[in-house]
Amino acid sequence: MKIATSRFSEIEIDEDLVFNFIEPILGYDHLKKFVLIDNQPESPFKWLQSIEDGNIAFPVSFPSYFGIDYQFVIPEDKSKSLGLQGTDNLITFNIVCIPQGRAQDATINLAGPIIINAENKNAMQLVLNNIQYAVKHKLFDEKITEKQKKKTTEEPKTAK
Repeated sequence: MKIATSRFSEIEIDEDLVFNFIEPILGYDHLKKFVLIDNQPESPFKWLQSIEDGNIAFPVSFPSYFGIDYQFVIPEDKSKSLGLQGTDNLITFNIVCIPQGRAQDATINLAGPIIINAENKNAMQLVLNNIQYAVKHKLFDEKITEKQKKKTTEEPKTAK
């Protein structure tokens, strides 16, 4: 199946990899079908691309890539809605916000993970009522980004 997207032009996707959001992503109630795009396999970021609107794609990632200790419980009613029978077929990831030109300020939404039953392709954004997790959790340690800024602003050392 071919879809037109604003980020990737026209791409070929496998219809078997399309997820059906039985509960929508907040603010996108009208969109139900998405596919995960691995645009750069070596990157920790993927794209959750809408099949119904080629202009809508969310950068997503896995908190563990960034050393974030992250666990949550899926309520029984949500688990039943997805048709989950344990965690063997469970895929979870989180939406990332990367401000244009300021990748060092990227955040990840830990309060609203995307959960998918890989067996039947049912998906939803689960809104956690746990105040322990932030909607905008910084991905990069400020100390690390300050060191990177210093390295790029220092004059290169030359041999005499």
